[in-house]
Amino acid sequence: MEKYDVGLILNFIQVILEIIGLILCLDALGCIDLTYYTIDSNIFLLVSSILYLFSRKNPSKIVQFFRYSSTLSVMITFLVVIFVLYPMLDFNFQYLFLAGPNPYMHVLCPLIALVSFLFFEKNEIENNLKNNFRSLYFTLIYAVILISLNILRIVNGPYPFLKVYEQSVLMSIIWIVAILGFALILSNILLMVKELDMILNVKN
Repeated sequence: MEKYDVGLILNFIQVILEIIGLILCLDALGCIDLTYYTIDSNIFLLVSSILYLFSRKNPSKIVQFFRYSSTLSVMITFLVVIFVLYPMLDFNFQYLFLAGPNPYMHVLCPLIALVSFLFFEKNEIENNLKNNFRSLYFTLIYAVILISLNILRIVNGPYPFLKVYEQSVLMSIIWIVAILGFALILSNILLMVKELDMILNVKN
């Protein structure tokens, strides 16, 4: 079996797991609540996986970029859950990692996406600052919309660091800079590892 065949299988598994996760979201919340970055990033990943499956072994540059950006988005979810929300929510492992859709959206889908993208998918996106920044568009759009809705008091949160009226302006700015700065670094690392894997495969 060729490596790109493995990528197709992983994307198929990902689609199934995302659908299960969304069904569980609907059951737990009564709706697909798009104020949650977790849900939005996983829907983005689902769309990119479907497009990748239809592309088979020859994805277009836009599909390749969607795979890159959506993988980055769910990895942001994964790492924010572990390093930010987990401590903030008193290390509630049961809720964050085992309840409802969380095993799928917080853990399984992000990790499958990471392995598939890095080692089993065709992706020729050049690793430069322009592409790294473009991969953040999805996250930036979410941040602008949710911060605006919080400022207008239409939405409260849903994450503690988005609750602008429960923390100082400086703290809100620090959170924004920290998360987006980390995301930019992560976007570079993803393509760096991808390039390294391609180089090693060529040598072998």
